[in-house]
Amino acid sequence: MWDPFFSSDTPAIPFVLFGRAHLLTIAALAVLGFLVIRAGRAGGEGTRRRFRAGMIAVLVLLYFETHFWHAHHGLWVIRERLPLHMCGAMEWVTVYGLWSKRSWTWPLMYFFGIAGAIQAVLTPDSAYGLPHVRFLNTMLSHSTLVVAGFWVVAVEGYRPTLRSTLRALAIVNVYAAVVFPFNVLAGTNYLYVVAKPETPSLMDIFPAWPWYLLILEGLVILIVVGMYLPFARLCEALSRGTSVSILKPGGPL
Repeated sequence: MWDPFFSSDTPAIPFVLFGRAHLLTIAALAVLGFLVIRAGRAGGEGTRRRFRAGMIAVLVLLYFETHFWHAHHGLWVIRERLPLHMCGAMEWVTVYGLWSKRSWTWPLMYFFGIAGAIQAVLTPDSAYGLPHVRFLNTMLSHSTLVVAGFWVVAVEGYRPTLRSTLRALAIVNVYAAVVFPFNVLAGTNYLYVVAKPETPSLMDIFPAWPWYLLILEGLVILIVVGMYLPFARLCEALSRGTSVSILKPGGPL
């Protein structure tokens, strides 16, 4: 009964990249995320508190489900299951940020929650297709990170500044510098700072280590700058007294 949903055997329904199930799931989650943000903008603080609690619950439950599934099937290994990859770390940053509303978490949620998790939604690391729990977990957990990233801008009112943008880039680089020696000592490859992924990826076309790290750094800076520029334009317009609207909190969506 549960085999198509929970089994670790060869997928009865394999994942097909941009197949019908994948695209329909993306569309459904996009609509759901839009409705969550719209409700958060329209509602009062009580409504927003409930939505924040809901996103926290989703992330925590899916995190523990992932570990339970891998442990249950004898697949839990330290080199893969610690929450040290970007999305794994962002799950806990997002949980803390939604719970505490600490402002230092918001740039990380906006820049790296959105940019990192969107890639995982578009190209999920799952051999299993719908309705397997691994596919559903991957899609829902990463979509929640994306929604939370937009939430801090559209609902909480976070506006990236040059200072907060540079601080977010610095935090990520310091994090990578800390993870690197852990990888060397533990024989792991979190953040892929020791070697390229074993599975096919965009990094296959990059030069060998350590040169591909420079390309990744450039891509990260390019993405972050691209996400910051609309708000830089907003700040410039405001300084000139020009009216520019970029998702004013509480306004229509």
